[in-house]
Amino acid sequence: MILEWVDRRAGPETVMFEDFDERFRKDLLAGLAEPLGQPGWAVDVVLVDDEAMAGLNEDFRKTAGVTDVLSFSYLRDAGPGRPDLVGGQGRAFTNLWLDTFPVAPENGTTGAVGEVVLAPWFVTERCRRKGWPLEHEIPLLVVHGILHILGWDHESEAETVAMQAVEKEILSARGLPHPLRERS
Repeated sequence: MILEWVDRRAGPETVMFEDFDERFRKDLLAGLAEPLGQPGWAVDVVLVDDEAMAGLNEDFRKTAGVTDVLSFSYLRDAGPGRPDLVGGQGRAFTNLWLDTFPVAPENGTTGAVGEVVLAPWFVTERCRRKGWPLEHEIPLLVVHGILHILGWDHESEAETVAMQAVEKEILSARGLPHPLRERS
């Protein structure tokens, strides 16, 4: 997958992640996303302020308050013909079909197949308060969000364990720990 960065922060929280530079985002996070999904598929990583994230959390999850990451998938788990991604391929949990996306002939990419929405101020402050390394938390959140786009969930204990195992494998392939598994 290809990560596209979209900054929609409007308030005073427009300070970028502490110690989180362009090279880190483009190299490490792009490398984590690369083997996921299909090579030409794009995912928008959308940065929002805390107020916007709280609104999205309320609207889509019916949960009050800000959260660290939300995912919105534009893939379908049913469709006509063969799936565009077979379960297990590209770490997809299940068979997935593209909705109607135009393909750019010059580079063969589709429009975004989903969005991973991050609240960087909330994440940065939580990491600071709890003493968690931001450079481990952000990669986990991005991978976690992409896996949701690819059909993974954590509604049960078994689903949580399975999803965390995939996250751990993806993160460790780039030399990163799985922060949640280390903290538990």
